[in-house]
Amino acid sequence: MKTMKLSRFPSVVQTEIFSSMELIDILFLSFRSKKMKKSIESTMKSRLDKIISISYSASDPDNVSISSSNSNNKEFMKLVPREEAKNRPVVRMNLFGIDVDCCMATRNHPFFILCNRQDGEQMLQTIHNYFRQFFGSSIEYQLESRDLGYIPRLANIKYSNICFRNEGAAAELWDQYLTLSPSQEYMRLNAHGSFENEQSLKLAQTKVLDLWIPDSRAGDYLKNFKGRHMFLIDGIVTDDDVIQFLNSWKSSQTQLDLEFLSIHYWRGMNLNPEKIMRNLDIKRFDPNQKMPIYRYDRRRKDWGKCDWKIEEFSSPHFIVRDADQHVASLEITTRRIKFAAWKMTEEEVMKGRIQKTFQKTLIQEASPSRNFMNFSKCSLLIQKEILSSMELVDLLMMASCSEKFTRNMKSLMKSRFDKILTITYKSNPLSYINISSSSSGDEPFMSINRRNDFIGRPLISMNLAGMDLQVSMPTRNHPLMILSDLEHQETLLTSIHNYFLDFFGSSIKYQLNVYMLTRPFSQLRNISSTDVFSFLEVAAFHDFLAISPNQDYIRLPALESITMLQSERHLLGENLKFARTKVLHINRTNRSVDDVLSNFEGRQLFIDDGIISDGAIIQFLNKWKSNEGYHNLEYFSISVSLSLNPNQIMNSIPINQLDSSDQLPVYQVARKDRFGKHFWRIHKFSSQNYIVRDSDQHVASITITENNITFAAWNMTEKEFLEKRPVKRLY
Repeated sequence: MKTMKLSRFPSVVQTEIFSSMELIDILFLSFRSKKMKKSIESTMKSRLDKIISISYSASDPDNVSISSSNSNNKEFMKLVPREEAKNRPVVRMNLFGIDVDCCMATRNHPFFILCNRQDGEQMLQTIHNYFRQFFGSSIEYQLESRDLGYIPRLANIKYSNICFRNEGAAAELWDQYLTLSPSQEYMRLNAHGSFENEQSLKLAQTKVLDLWIPDSRAGDYLKNFKGRHMFLIDGIVTDDDVIQFLNSWKSSQTQLDLEFLSIHYWRGMNLNPEKIMRNLDIKRFDPNQKMPIYRYDRRRKDWGKCDWKIEEFSSPHFIVRDADQHVASLEITTRRIKFAAWKMTEEEVMKGRIQKTFQKTLIQEASPSRNFMNFSKCSLLIQKEILSSMELVDLLMMASCSEKFTRNMKSLMKSRFDKILTITYKSNPLSYINISSSSSGDEPFMSINRRNDFIGRPLISMNLAGMDLQVSMPTRNHPLMILSDLEHQETLLTSIHNYFLDFFGSSIKYQLNVYMLTRPFSQLRNISSTDVFSFLEVAAFHDFLAISPNQDYIRLPALESITMLQSERHLLGENLKFARTKVLHINRTNRSVDDVLSNFEGRQLFIDDGIISDGAIIQFLNKWKSNEGYHNLEYFSISVSLSLNPNQIMNSIPINQLDSSDQLPVYQVARKDRFGKHFWRIHKFSSQNYIVRDSDQHVASITITENNITFAAWNMTEKEFLEKRPVKRLY
């Protein structure tokens, strides 16, 4: 076989090849040689420069997920314990300058690096140091530590989200971590225990500090803080702490860079607002004029993920700094303090500059260009290179320029679009809809929002997806936001989805991950995967299955809480489109699921808690055994709320048994986990009991107890089954 050296291709061809590769594959190539590494760094500079952050999420030294912003924080690499690689092929590779055992990435798993607990942190430090050298130190390296007693000691971390218990060895780890990564851009700390003054001083260098340390001496943090934003929850301050802080600010002695402060103690700090205000020269804004509104970005945990949200603060009270007459709005109650420095005088505030907005990423208005380049006159190679370097949302906006440009883009970007596996529509009870793609991980590139989500963000008119829309342009912390309301939401989402079907094609898997399956989601056609968290509307569900039948995956919420669904007898079992779902998962139902099982034609069926009769199970087993039905079925599991009769069921069909002294075969099946970004997790099943199909002698393992039945078809004959004692994997 002839091989071609990549290094002999022209640099423009190398760039094109590298551009089509995943980040993990580019890293693999960089390990081959120093020359290859330099070539990648040179040809991929524009792409690597677009990587804003690398994130480490650690729960133990041997359990660390690594993700990057260019895949919108979807993990591409993970440190795992060696036992997690059981039944997966392990290869030994030289990575980051050392030999390590690995498992290659699959559709459902990132690249695994196998390590022991004692050497996990050293492995992570090696990876981190390589990244800093390969990607550069300008990237924001972020750390999330979810274990109360473990913090990886990594240098030059800029963003931290840490849960921490200040005890013994953990306290030493914390001190070492702050020494290696001082003066961070942002730190969110949920901690227990007391902190030494030296540790408080290190924290004080953080630009945005968000602390939840119950009963801590918040006054010490307040006195030493040198950053821009500080949020303290359940930290105790005294009247004297507040008076000293405000007088120091008024006299320009300390807190010169401070922009916003919030201290909140839920159980009550028993501050004395009157005493504090008597010791200050408190002024009031003119009540006849509009109250000044201060807006700021606050990182909030919303539905399992931390994101930046714009919040507002206003107060009639303010103080004035002596040196420059700058104003700070002020609110003091018995358990809360809020302070916002305007960096302008009272006169400037009241003249009209009354809506001050601080954002983590400033929105800058671009001045019009004086020189224009006609993009269509560039060569196809240059057009392709320019388009390849652009984000997906930018391509969508450019495609709206003209039909001709859309056709050219679809042609030039075909190889890139072919790599988009999924587009996902996700909603939650707050009513906004996020749209993401597999090429951008779990982070949205577009969202549909209500008007109150646009506070502090400029709106512009744009023709997008064939519609005239009001949008807010994407920033570092927000996707492209499209303004909607209840009246137009259904039309808007359906039009966007139809545009995607035309633009990207129908071969992409379109997924729903929604809190409620109602309109407008029930009007989306060609959906291949649906995950409903809380509520189904019966009429909408029927409509939905009519235009999106034969899905790959459907998960339904607890049906017992849905009175509208209970009113329709045999809704699930008689709907043949529903029965043809390849993987069906019902969380819980207080009605019989006999009809669900009898009509099911898919591959896998999971029911977490339901009612099923002995007769339905006997009929199912006999049909499978006689090859009268369930030809596609691979796995079936149901937990029951009303007890089964195992003896009656097992006596109705010939059951074979393996010797209990032998090692039982292990059947592994992937099940979607609602938590952890909806990852697929491997579940294992083994049983002594098995049945044999008459027509082809194929085997199915089976377990029947009073509260569960599990069935796993091996797709092999009894002879093969007994000879191989296999480990079956389905994912």
